[in-house]
Amino acid sequence: MNLSDPNDGSAKTVPLLPAASQLAPSSYAPAKWVPADMADENPTFSLMEYWDAICRYKFAIFAFILAGAMGALILSFLQTPLYRAHTTLEVEDLNENFQNLKDADPTAQAPAAESYFQTQIKILQSREMVDLVIDKLNLMQRMAPHKHFWSGWLHPASQSNPALEREQVVDTVQKNLSVQAWGESRTAEVFYDSSDPRLASDVANTLVQTFIDESREIRWNSTQNTAEWLTGHLNELKKNLEDSQNQLQQYARSTGIMLTSDKQNVSEQKLQEIQTELSKAQADRTDKQATYETIKSTPIESLSPTLNNPALQNYLVKMTDLKTQLANLSASYTPEHYKVRQVQAEINDLQQAINAERGNILRHTQDDYNAAKRREEILAAAYSDQAKGVSDMAGKSIQYNNLQHDVDTNRQLYDALLLRIKQAGLAAAMRSSNVVVVDKAKAPVLPYRPNFPMNSALGLLTGLFVGVGFVLMRDRFNRNIESPGLSQAYLRLPELGVIPAARLASRRFAWFPATAKVPLQLASGQNGASREHANLAEAYRATLTSILLPTLHGEGPRVLVLTSPEPGAGKTTVTSNLGMATAEIGRRVLLIDADLRRPRLHRLFEIPNSFGLTDILRITTPLEDIPVNQLVRQTKIPGLFLVPSGPTTDGLSSLLYSPRLTEFLQRVAKEFDLVLIDAPPMLHFADARVLGRHSDGVILVLRSGHTKRDAAMLARQRFDEDGTSVLGTILNSWDLKNFRSPYAYGYSDAYKYTAV
Repeated sequence: MNLSDPNDGSAKTVPLLPAASQLAPSSYAPAKWVPADMADENPTFSLMEYWDAICRYKFAIFAFILAGAMGALILSFLQTPLYRAHTTLEVEDLNENFQNLKDADPTAQAPAAESYFQTQIKILQSREMVDLVIDKLNLMQRMAPHKHFWSGWLHPASQSNPALEREQVVDTVQKNLSVQAWGESRTAEVFYDSSDPRLASDVANTLVQTFIDESREIRWNSTQNTAEWLTGHLNELKKNLEDSQNQLQQYARSTGIMLTSDKQNVSEQKLQEIQTELSKAQADRTDKQATYETIKSTPIESLSPTLNNPALQNYLVKMTDLKTQLANLSASYTPEHYKVRQVQAEINDLQQAINAERGNILRHTQDDYNAAKRREEILAAAYSDQAKGVSDMAGKSIQYNNLQHDVDTNRQLYDALLLRIKQAGLAAAMRSSNVVVVDKAKAPVLPYRPNFPMNSALGLLTGLFVGVGFVLMRDRFNRNIESPGLSQAYLRLPELGVIPAARLASRRFAWFPATAKVPLQLASGQNGASREHANLAEAYRATLTSILLPTLHGEGPRVLVLTSPEPGAGKTTVTSNLGMATAEIGRRVLLIDADLRRPRLHRLFEIPNSFGLTDILRITTPLEDIPVNQLVRQTKIPGLFLVPSGPTTDGLSSLLYSPRLTEFLQRVAKEFDLVLIDAPPMLHFADARVLGRHSDGVILVLRSGHTKRDAAMLARQRFDEDGTSVLGTILNSWDLKNFRSPYAYGYSDAYKYTAV
């Protein structure tokens, strides 16, 4: 082939492929090598591929964004404007133990600072506070619920029910009220929302002031109640103190008790030790008695898992098996049958062994129970003796100590209560509040809801996320093979070439089949049709190089079958263009139209279909006696020959099983450098699988955006099951503008390259 160099104007002969003499017949089987990063049947998708999908469907994403923004604006316009008033207050830690009154108040506690602050926030939002605010501001009139014309029909009782109307007002106030505390500070912000800005500020200010007044009133009432309680119990404590002193003096004079000795302390310690051991013995005896009673009254089959007796468990397992055998034999034989009687005898023996084992277990358990019972009785007797001795030795001293303790306690209570009465009187005279208003609420000027900028931004983001998610999910679950590299990733087959898409059906051929001329006018000013033909021609030359490249290191394929998983992949177009590309480099190439149901090669090359492959396989004349020029047809392209499909007859598929097919392919493989067979889609017909067994390899033609991944994988599986070598795939009709892939790096730049 001669390529003209536009720089020097001279013609240079560039050998694209090896000479025809190097293409000897062989059983070609190329290595099925796949890059390691593409060997997964479910390859991962890179960020670049996701970005390409977003760019490819950018208008759809923009439509989602626009719809989200419009929806947000419409919803914003439909909302009723709300005004928010807010006031800030500080809640200081309250000194609950002022004048030590906490010790005198039986209900006083010392709450943590944080819990106290949170409690005040809850009280601020309580129902009682809301009721007080409603009464002070006459909200029953200012916030009267709006009644629709259907209210009387849906809720007839609500027209004359003040309690229900008040509940509605309370619910509305609590719903629009919110309190927020910030971090570790002691400040809180009170917010109230309303469609009336004046009402919003009035409710916020009145609520805070009511909370301050109520908290002050509660504290004053608490102090007053404490003082009254202390005064009422002072005389009672004084009388108790006098009575306890008199009792102590009388008991001391009557008994003459002085002090207790160390021996009495040792006796008490010993008594405690005996009591501890007695408690343990009682618990042990109770446990063993329960075990003994359970074993005694419960069937052995129910106790087997809890006894942890391997022998008994083994007996029970054997008994279950024997009863199963007896049930099976009883279904077939009478009770007097020797097999039934034999199994019954084994059951009786085994039952005796189980009863004996149960007796042993029961005796052992009873012995343990009796031993525990004897130990308990001994400890109980020892405890009784020791308790009697301790009681005799220290009874009198204990009574004396009790009386002395009562005297001391009553004296302490009386003195403390007298002091608290004086302190409570001082605290009752002081009314202070620990809540301070920092910032008073003012009537807002602008509504805070709806927030048009925020709603618009949320609508835009929502539309963006929904649009991107829709696009990525649609692209991720697309089952079509659309771009270069995907067939390698899914099929684990080399990709021999990529054929760009033709904008018009008349431009799908890189060469004009009638003349095999290529309009390679690629200088500046070339028209679009010439550039498209040039790109197609270069794509087919690159594909042919991938097919024949192994001849540099050995023998290459001589007979190839081109097929596709499904119709419409363009296999006939690819076959004819590869044939013309092979003839262009000076090789003798033969095209065989084996698509007997839809033959097309004879139309492309303007050759009559009166004699073809069906005739060759059907006639009985030995092929050695027929000259090659009578079996094939010379096309208008030098070096390119064609065997049409031939006339259509009955039993087309059965012709391919004829032994003459093998003879014919062996004959033409010797006469031509390359034989290309156009076979029908292999998932619909078995012709391609039959032809593949007689060839050096099969090439799968896949159409970008049309061939399903599952169909291609099934086709590959069928050929692997047949033991047919698949050289690789050819991606046809790839549109660079619509389908991109990270595996397709370099294709776009290659198709932009021009030459004359």
